[in-house]
Parts: sequence; C-alpha cells; structure tokens
Amino acid sequence: MTGLRRNPNRTDVLQDGFSFAVKGQGESRSLPVYPQNPVNIAPVRIGPVLFEQLPDGSLAAVGCRDREIDDLNLEFEAGGQPVSQIGPRAFENCQHLQRVIIPPTVQQIGEMAFAGCSRLHSLTLPGSVQKVGTLAFARCTALTRVRIEPGVAMLGPSCFQKCQKLVRVDIPVSVESFGGGVFFGCSRQLKLYGAAGAPAEQYAKMNGIAYDSEDWKQDHHLILVENEDGTLTVTGMRNPGERRLEIPDELCGRSIVAVAPNAFFANITLEQAILGRRIRLIGKSAFTGCRSLTLLSFEYGPERVEESAFSGCDHLRQVIFPSGTGSIGRLAFFGCTQLNFVRMPAVTRVEAMVFDGCAPDLRVYGGVNQ
Repeated sequence: MTGLRRNPNRTDVLQDGFSFAVKGQGESRSLPVYPQNPVNIAPVRIGPVLFEQLPDGSLAAVGCRDREIDDLNLEFEAGGQPVSQIGPRAFENCQHLQRVIIPPTVQQIGEMAFAGCSRLHSLTLPGSVQKVGTLAFARCTALTRVRIEPGVAMLGPSCFQKCQKLVRVDIPVSVESFGGGVFFGCSRQLKLYGAAGAPAEQYAKMNGIAYDSEDWKQDHHLILVENEDGTLTVTGMRNPGERRLEIPDELCGRSIVAVAPNAFFANITLEQAILGRRIRLIGKSAFTGCRSLTLLSFEYGPERVEESAFSGCDHLRQVIFPSGTGSIGRLAFFGCTQLNFVRMPAVTRVEAMVFDGCAPDLRVYGGVNQ
C-alpha cells in the first residue's frame, strides 16, 4: 500500500521497450514504456525506526529513535525492504503515536510492541500477521477501532488489555486462537464483528462480548451492496466529505470485490484511496474528477480497471499497480495532468489513450499494448 511513497527518482536500469502513441495537449508523441525493474533495492533509511536484518534478508523493527513520532509507516521507513517482524517492546510508550501502517509482509508482532501508545486511535492488522504477541497493544487508551484482515490466525494473551475506548473489532474467520484476557479491561460497549458461525462468535459468547454478523449493511464509512454470490461492492461513502477512503478485504466475513461505476465521481475532498487486496474490479468513472486525490494504493492488483476510472485526478502524481493487475481500460487516467510515474506488471494489458493528457515527463514501467 505504501509503495506510492517510495522515491521514483532513484537511478533505474532502463531497457528499451515498445511505445504507446500518446496524445498530450494538442500533439501526439511516443511514450517509452519500460518493463518492470527489479534491479535496485532501496537501502534501509536512517530515520526514526531501528531495524535489524534477519537471516532470510527481511527486516525486524526493533526500536524507535524518535519517541515523539506521531505517524508511522514501517514500509516507508524501511526504504521499501520487506519488514517481517516487529520486535518486543519496539514502540512501547510512544505516546505521541497516532497512526501506524503495518505492511503486508509482517508475520509477527512481539509482546508489548505497541503497549502504552496512548494516542493510537485506530489499527489495521494485515493478513500476513500470524501471531500477535502478549500485551502487544495493551493500554492503547485512545484506540477505538481495530480491523483484523483475513489470514491472521492468533491473538496473544491480553493483546488489547485495558484499551478502554475500544468499541469495535472486525475479526475474520481465520482467527481461531484467542489467548486469555484478549479484551480484558476494554470498553463495556465493545462489539466484535465477523461472519456468522466464526470462531470469534463462539469466543464472544463465552466471554460476554456482543457480536454482529450483519453490520456490513450499515457500515459507518462505506455504502455497500450485496452481489449474487454474497460478495460486496462499494457504491460510495456515507460521509462524502471524508478525506481518506480505506476499503478493507472484508466486512462480517463478506469479501469486498468491486468499486461500482461512478462510486466517488467528482468527490473533490477525497485525498487518499487505499483499496483492499480482494478488489477485482474498479468500475467506469469510479474516481473521475477526484481532483484532490494524491495517494492511490492497492494491496493486490485489480483484474480490471474500467474506462475513465481515474480520469481528471489532476493532483495524482504516481501510481504503482502490484502483481495481479489484469487490464486497464481506455482513458483510465485521461487528464491526470501531474501524473509522471506509473509502474505495473509486465503482463498488464493497457488499452488505447490510457495516459492521454498526463504530465509531459510521464514514465510508465511495464504493461503491454492491447
């Protein structure tokens, strides 16, 4: 998700590829399209986070130099290198920390890793996390909502102990192991949300915690419709004035697989759009005219981006499509006048005029003409 913050201006080894015929403002030019470049790996940043390299080449976040950090993006701080672990007590008592982005490479979160982060207000655990350690988020007294993505298997003992304002936790079917006292000392208004019959429902009943399997119908942030196969499509936001859109993998056990045509058409306040890894379709003109949109992030590539999906997003500067991206429809980024960097898989099919009217210095890596 956070690959959009990597620096596209580093030195790349470019190879000659085919060309698009691109019409920029009143003229036609040939835009070189480069294949993916897996050559360079950015070094670990010398920043507020301390990392150690593990035997498999991945990194473990083990500490924090800046105890007053308020916004933490681990993948960005690691310079794009994979972070597989967050060590015990790594960010304990970082009392200014309000937001943390845990990348989808992290497999373990150590005991007391974020304990005492008293201003942390929301949290998403990616599906790569297999184990959340004892007291990992204990005493996060401002934490109100936790979203656990499918794939997480175990919540360690007391991992959310005394999170006194915690009122909502979305738990997928994959979570089968609950340590003792996971939610001890949390708000009396705490409710768990998940699929009917999931292990979390039985856990909730045994521990006197409210449980809801139908809440997707009235989610506080997203407007959703049910598809014939039981999956969900996003049709809009309940508050169009919100600046950040985050679409999870699922709600109440139902996968969110599509963004409907015109879902966010001409939403001029939306600045960030983070799309879950189960999104397969982005409908026609879904984000057309989102003029304030500066961050677009995919956890997994959509199978299809339809016509004009992001046209007129004239503050969007760079887009990185991850593996799985199937095809991009005509005029998808038409008129994105500041877009100057795009990366996609080499096999992604790109239709005509996708990048017409983009920045004159636009560089596109990957893709194949359709």
